[in-house]
Amino acid sequence: MAREAHDDLRITDQFDFEVFWAEHGKKITVIVGAVAVVGLGILYWQHEKIARAEQAADSLARARDVSALEQVAREYPDSTVAADALFRLADVYYRNGRFAEATSTYERILKDFPSYPLAQSARLSLASVLEAQGNLDAASQQYQLLASSGPGNYLANAAKMGLGRCYEAQGKRKEARQVYEEILAEGQNSPWFNQAYIRWVVLNRDVPQEKPEISATQPTQPLTAPASAPSGLTFPSQPMPTPPTKP
Repeated sequence: MAREAHDDLRITDQFDFEVFWAEHGKKITVIVGAVAVVGLGILYWQHEKIARAEQAADSLARARDVSALEQVAREYPDSTVAADALFRLADVYYRNGRFAEATSTYERILKDFPSYPLAQSARLSLASVLEAQGNLDAASQQYQLLASSGPGNYLANAAKMGLGRCYEAQGKRKEARQVYEEILAEGQNSPWFNQAYIRWVVLNRDVPQEKPEISATQPTQPLTAPASAPSGLTFPSQPMPTPPTKP
C-alpha cells in the first residue's frame, strides 16, 4: 500500500506542466478556440433563424393585397410562411375569378411544400378551381387522390362530394350514386350526409322505370288515389328511397 502511494507521488513529481504546455498547449488552444467559434456560430444562426421567422410572420400579417403576398413568398421562399402566403394568394385569385393564377399557385404549394400542414386543403381547393373551369377530368383526378387517402382524412368526404358532382356533370350517374352511397354508409354524423342524401335521392328518382308488359286483351285502368286520401293530395311517381347503410 505504501509502495503504491510512493509510486503515485513519484509520477506526480515527474509531471512538468510547463513542459506539457510547451508541447501541447498550441494544439489545445486551437481546439478550444474552434469549439468556441462553432458554439458561437450555432447560437448566432439560431438567433438569426428566430429573428427571420418573426420578420416573415410580421410581413405576412401586414400583407393586404396580391403584390404584398407575392413579395412575402419571394422573400421567404423556403419557409412555412411562404406557403401560407401562397395559400392566401391562391384564395384571392379564386375569389376574383382568376382561375388560371389560382390553379398554378395551388400546384406550386403541392410541388414546393409537400409536407405543408394545409397541403391537402390546397389539393381540395385546386380540384374546386378545376371543376369551376369545367376541367372535370383533372378535377376528378384531384378529388380521387383525396377520397382514396383513407378514412382518417377529414377532407375525404368533401372530396367525394366533389367527385360525385363531376360524375353527374359527365353523365356518369351510376358512379355518382356509388360515391354518394359511400358517404351515406358512414352515417348521419357525417357533415356531408344531408347533401349526399339529396343528390342520391335525385339520381334515383331520375332513373328510368321499366314499363310492365301489358297484354293486348287486358284492359288498362287509370291510376287513382285511394278512397281514403284527402281531397287534393298528390302522390309521388315512386316512393321515397331508403338510404343505404353499413352492413
